[in-house]
Order: sequence, then structure tokens, then C-alpha cells
Amino acid sequence: MLELSVNEKIFNERPDNFIKDHITQLLIQQYINSYKTETSTTIVAFNFYSDHALIIISNKEGEIFLYRKMKYESMLSDSLSNSLDNHKDLLPVHWKKWLEESQFDLVRKEFSQALNFNRLTASYNENDEMFYWNWKGHKDIYFRMNNTYVFDAIVT
Repeated sequence: MLELSVNEKIFNERPDNFIKDHITQLLIQQYINSYKTETSTTIVAFNFYSDHALIIISNKEGEIFLYRKMKYESMLSDSLSNSLDNHKDLLPVHWKKWLEESQFDLVRKEFSQALNFNRLTASYNENDEMFYWNWKGHKDIYFRMNNTYVFDAIVT
């Protein structure tokens, strides 16, 4: 079967309420079914899929004002790889092996699956304005996410 797409001109030439209403409904539905973390001024909702994350941000009154789709490749940076190298003693054996063999893509894949299946839980630290994702079952391991939603380090 042919894979369908929609030409951008439909959205640009004639914005209409039908499209706006449906996009609004989709965002609200995604927001409701998401994993949410509260900051001092916003609520950040995370939805994880096989190859990307959808991040939806609302104010405390419940108004969605921003959303971003991010590929895992951009969320799991090389600085995270360097940080993992520095904390090898905390990592599962197969991660150590993958890192030694320069196969960070395998770590990225497993990390994204952990997000996708909710094996990581987030908290937000007001002092440094960072998210800290705790790896369930490994109480002393946190993956730090900066305010652009990129995982940049592992901390203990």
C-alpha cells in the first residue's frame, strides 16, 4: 500500500478551524496520556515512541504553549557517551562492552527502549534547572537532561 503524506501547502494556504481543532485535540490527548514532570513555572509532558519523543509544555493553568518532536539521536548526545565512559563501573556489563567497542548506537537504542517502556522516572531540580531521570532498579544512577531536553551526563 502507498505511504501517504500531506502537502504543507494545505496548512499554509488556508488555515482553518477544522485542522486547528483536530491538532488541538491530538495535543490534548497526547498531553493527558503522557509522563509529566512539574517545574516551578510549567508542566512538561513526555511521550516516548520507538524512534522519537514528543515533549509538550503547558503552564500551571493547563494551557499548552509549546511542543517539540525530538529524535533520540539528538536527545542522547556524545557528551552523554563521554559521561558514561567516566562512570563505567555503574553500568550494566553489556553497556561497558558496547562503549569499549565504540557502539554508542546500541546504548542509544537500549536507552530509548528504557524511556519507551517507562523504566526511567524523572524529577526536576529547581537549583540547577535540570531534569534527572532515575533508572529504576539502579537507585544510584541518574541521567541528567538539560533544559533543551538533551541527556548530557550520568550522575550519582
